[in-house]
Amino acid sequence: MRRSVLFLALTAFAGSASAGSMSTTITAASDYLFDGISQTQGDGDSNFNPALQISLDYEWENGFYFGAWGSNVDFGDDDDADIEIDYYGGYAREYESGWGWNVGILAYTYLGAPSSGYDYEEYTVGVTFPTGTELAFFYSDDDDVFDGEAYRLKGNHSIDLGNDFSLDLEASYTDYVDFDEEYFHGQVGVSHPLGPFTAYLGYSDTDLNDSPNADGRFLFTLSTTIDLF
Repeated sequence: MRRSVLFLALTAFAGSASAGSMSTTITAASDYLFDGISQTQGDGDSNFNPALQISLDYEWENGFYFGAWGSNVDFGDDDDADIEIDYYGGYAREYESGWGWNVGILAYTYLGAPSSGYDYEEYTVGVTFPTGTELAFFYSDDDDVFDGEAYRLKGNHSIDLGNDFSLDLEASYTDYVDFDEEYFHGQVGVSHPLGPFTAYLGYSDTDLNDSPNADGRFLFTLSTTIDLF
């Protein structure tokens, strides 16, 4: 139901703009990290928990966009969830000055999850600064998953190192209000194109001391984006 509502809403917002572009991105990762917490570690303590991730994105010329993203997940031997599929859509604008902004909706769904479900929705607003820095705020009020409110504040910035290398910085703050749980996450890495692919090597850590899934670890990804039309 959530997926249908999201799709119908974005289709309606797109209006009569028929022209657009579609692309897909395929990523192989040594781990699936969500703000520093492994989603593929299961019950183990390994730093190599591979994930295959695929997205499909459509952008209308008027600024509206819609997409889907999927990855394998592993939350432990006693948890049957094995695939995460996220649906998202919204509206984004970019200006010649370098400023930009974005508003959107994200729906997280998990195949194989218990009947109670892990599915939830987030609402987001973001700003891009002329320096290339991106700052985004995410909010959810799902009583079934979070027992109430939860929000995240996330920032990204890339620095050109020359010779097609870039230094990628990421930081986030997450607060599960009704769980009385909050944490910080930081990540630093270097990315470099290899033909049609982009390779990334980084290190991620959080200030959560009681969760092995959130321990510091290296992350390697290899991704490629294909323009479909």
